[in-house]
This record gives sequence, structure tokens and C-alpha cells, in this order.
Amino acid sequence: MKKQDVLNKNNRQKLLNLIYSVGATAIFNMVIQFWIYPTFERQMGEEQYGVALAILSMIAITAGTCGYAVNCSRLLGVEKGRTNSGDYNLILLAMGAVCGILGVIYLYRLELATPLSVLFFVVLIFVTMLRYYSEVEFRIRTDFLRYLVYYLLISAGYILGLLVFRSTGYWMVTLIIGEALSVLYVVIRGSIYRAPFFRPTKEFRLILSSIGFILLSALIDNIVLHADRILLLAITGDGSAVTLYYVASLIGKIVAMFTLPINSLVISYLSRYQGALTRKMWLGIVVAALLFGGIALIGCMIVSPWLIGILYPDMLEAATPYFFPAILGQIFYFVSGVLMIILLRFKGEKKQFFFNGSYAAVFFTCVAIGTALRGLYGFVLSILLANGLRFLAAVLWGLLSKKAEEVPYTIHRK
Repeated sequence: MKKQDVLNKNNRQKLLNLIYSVGATAIFNMVIQFWIYPTFERQMGEEQYGVALAILSMIAITAGTCGYAVNCSRLLGVEKGRTNSGDYNLILLAMGAVCGILGVIYLYRLELATPLSVLFFVVLIFVTMLRYYSEVEFRIRTDFLRYLVYYLLISAGYILGLLVFRSTGYWMVTLIIGEALSVLYVVIRGSIYRAPFFRPTKEFRLILSSIGFILLSALIDNIVLHADRILLLAITGDGSAVTLYYVASLIGKIVAMFTLPINSLVISYLSRYQGALTRKMWLGIVVAALLFGGIALIGCMIVSPWLIGILYPDMLEAATPYFFPAILGQIFYFVSGVLMIILLRFKGEKKQFFFNGSYAAVFFTCVAIGTALRGLYGFVLSILLANGLRFLAAVLWGLLSKKAEEVPYTIHRK
């Protein structure tokens, strides 16, 4: 009886953690997608708003990927005693410098570089990278209640920053305030920013190697996720085309964004799991993922016309033909992303890197051919095809062996 009570308590805690994790992302995305971005579009216009979306994609690809990679490396290295903040802080500092240089070069290519825009852009890159990294504070301890508080602070900071944007016209300040507020919360209440701040240990090279493989794999994944805006701007030179695709795929993108919090929860618990991944277990996971994806697709198709009509009424008619293929492509991305984090636990970083590399090659090939043949609609269909193939490949990869490789680490709650 007592054992059953313990199991029930554990299950209740897992359910609460899932609610906190998904709730955090839901609130964050509702604020940024339904409030912040529509305000940007109304005040900046379609053309400049499309350019801003491309810039945000650049930040997500560079700073977001770096912060996420260091986050995952620290999480997976806890059991090996790799907890010295100095190692990770040094790597973050170097990564931030590289991302800042790349970002400034991108601004110059867009002919948007001014002293103030460069300053805001570099600051936004650093605080975004630290925001992605700071999540590890809650993942290590599986403290998803504070994870929820963390994202509430980001959302509150964005709303506060929106007031500054309306007064000054500097849209980057909106995001800087939100990101900085959340990082400050971890600095004050957490432990990952404690001294020694920049003192490396003998584990530095091993940590750097671990981050390297995660970084390359996540970089490929993020490039593909955010390449749509950058590629459209590069191919067409028209910020309005970026805005149109963004609006058409908006609800699907919101679903795809839930990949990160769900993956954070999944990897936190899977890192404690000592068994193997059997075919029966894998098939059950795939069926559950498909059912969820189907429900999400139906919900998105019902909600999209209504919501886009409210947020972007002037673009509803133009975006309607793209709703189904654009949203389905994002649903495939979301479902396959959840499957891939499970395979990361059992297959390891190196194999996943090569898998993601192959997917990226397929993605860019499809996009290049599709866009050349049918323009924007071909672009949308190409993304659908590439993400559908990614899902099928992930399913087959999970079925290749009766048992998945054991990963030589476990993480225990402190």
C-alpha cells in the first residue's frame, strides 16, 4: 500500500512538472505571439516587421543554440562531477563574442548597422544566450515550479519592454528587458552563477568536447527551424513574403515551440532511466506522438482562421491557402523533435549529429528545388516534405535495434 502511495505521489509530481513546463511555454508564447509581435507588425509595417523576424531568427540560431548546448552539457555532466561554473562561464563568454561578431556582420549585410542598433543587437545576443543556458538551473533539480516563475518573469519583462518600445521605437529593447529579468532571477536565486566565475578546471577540455557535439547537432536543428525567415528574405529580398509565411504558419509554430519544454522534462527523467529502449516501448511512443500530433493539427486548423483574423486581419485572405501545408509541416517538426530527444538518450550525441546533418541536407535541397519551381507555395510544400521525411526517419531509426545503446551517465535529483 505504501509502495502504491509513493508511486502515486511520483506520478502526481511528474504530472505537475508537465503542467508547469507546458504552462510556462504557453504563457510565454501567448505574450510574445499574440501581444508583442502583433504590436511590432502594426507599428513597423509588413516590410520592416519581416526584417525584424529574420533578425530574431539569426539570434535564435546563434545565441539560442549556444545557450542550449551549454545547458544540455551541464545537465548531462552533473553525475560526472562537472559542476564548476568557471568552465561553463568561459565557454559562454567565448561563444557570446563569436555570436556578437556574426550578428554585427549580418546587420551590416542588411544595411541596418548603426552604433545604437549594433549595441542593442550585441546585448540582445548575450542575454538571449544566457536565458537559454539559465534554464539548466531548474532542469538539474527538476524544479519546474520555478521554471514557470522564470518564464513568467520573461513575459512580464517583455510587456514592460513593450512600453519602452512604444515610447522610443527601439524594438530590441522589448526583448532585452524580458531576457535580462529572467537571467537576473537565476543569478539571485540560483547556483549556476556562483564563484569561481572564470576559473577553468582539468575537466575543461572534456566539457568543451561534450558541448561541441551538442552544439553542432542543435545548430543544424535550429538552422532548419528558423531558416524559413532568413531564406525567404535572402531569396525574395521582400520582408512582406517573410511576414506572410510567418502568419500562415503561426499556430503550427507555436505548437512546434512546445518541443523545447517537453524535451527538457523528458530528458530530465530519461537521464535517470536505467533500462533499454525496446521496440514495443518505441512503437507505443510513436503512436502516442501521432495521436497528439493529429489532435494538434485539427486544433490548429480550427483556430488559425479565427486567430489570424484577429491578430492580422489584413493578411487573412492571402495567408489562408498556406494554412494546411504550413501547419502540418510544423506539426511533423514538433512530433519528430520529441522522438529525437528520446533517441538522444539511447543513441548518443554523435549519432544524432549525423542524423541531423542528413536532415539538414534534405531540407535545404527540398527548399531550393521547391522554391525555384513554385515560389512561396513551393517553399511551404518543401518544408512539409522535409519535416515529414524527418519524422519517418526518426521512427525507423528507433526500430533499427531491439535495444538502444546505454548512455554512460545518470543524473539524480539533488
